[in-house]
Amino acid sequence: MVTRRSTKYPNVPPRSDYPAMERAILDRWQAERTFEASVEARLPERAGGSQYVFNDGPPFANGLPHYGHL
Repeated sequence: MVTRRSTKYPNVPPRSDYPAMERAILDRWQAERTFEASVEARLPERAGGSQYVFNDGPPFANGLPHYGHL
């Protein structure tokens, strides 16, 4: 007999449909106008805001590269 433990996490299906999940997320973002709201939430440069820049993290975990990274 298999007993299930109580957990705060929802049950997850053993196989995920990632394309369907992506469509659902994109539909929600479109319905809620998420991107537009993020743009509107930024302060304009004349009001002390700055240009939006997306940095994808440092090129190396510990700062400068060394020969081991090459």
